Amino acid sequence: MVELLSREYEISYSHIDNRGIAKPSFLWSMMQDAATVHAEALGLGPAALGVVWVLSRIKATLTRPLLPYERVRCETWCPGFKGPSWYRCFAFYIDDVQVGEAQSMWVTLEPSTHRILRPTALPAAQGCLSCTSGELFAPLPRLSCDNVRLHHIHPVQYSDLDINNHVNNVRVVELISDALDLQKQPGFVSSLQVNYTAETAFGEQVSLLCGTVDGARYIRGEAEGKPHFEALASLSPLPQKEEA
Repeated sequence: MVELLSREYEISYSHIDNRGIAKPSFLWSMMQDAATVHAEALGLGPAALGVVWVLSRIKATLTRPLLPYERVRCETWCPGFKGPSWYRCFAFYIDDVQVGEAQSMWVTLEPSTHRILRPTALPAAQGCLSCTSGELFAPLPRLSCDNVRLHHIHPVQYSDLDINNHVNNVRVVELISDALDLQKQPGFVSSLQVNYTAETAFGEQVSLLCGTVDGARYIRGEAEGKPHFEALASLSPLPQKEEA
């Protein structure tokens, strides 16, 4: 069993924003790929289990912004499961120096009914559950904000969809980034938690609502008045460029 997976990812200009640093969605894209590859290596892929994997909550932190053509080593492992949730951790390194980490919670769904299937209810998974390593982290908290304002409305289009025919979790982070107005912010996103509460389908109109919670930026995506995702972001100052 592959208890820990390590993969390297290069930051290309397609991942870079107008400030010359990697967009938050780069981390999500990297983690999505690493988690998928690791699950397949463990025999926990969708086909092997006969399930749909759904990301429910995730929080990532960075100590500094990521730059063009840096190579990020992403390590991921499964500390275990509790109740209906599978837990997954990540650590990010550049030149063997850790620059960030992430924790995530996932659930498995029955494909036709989308009923949650607990890990203990999946016979095909039992042989793989012993491969979990590390300590379980505290469950990521719920997010809420009472005072929000409308930022913009996003109609779900083809480019938003994933293989499950719903808005991809990486694309959700791009929508959140738009609502954060990152193109004019003086800092980088050093901490971002996203809670995915409902699937979003083609043609739905997603209202992006913004607020503030204890100095952090709160974003909620709603469709027909129902929350589909929530996020809490903290920004840190960009490092000062050294003079030549």
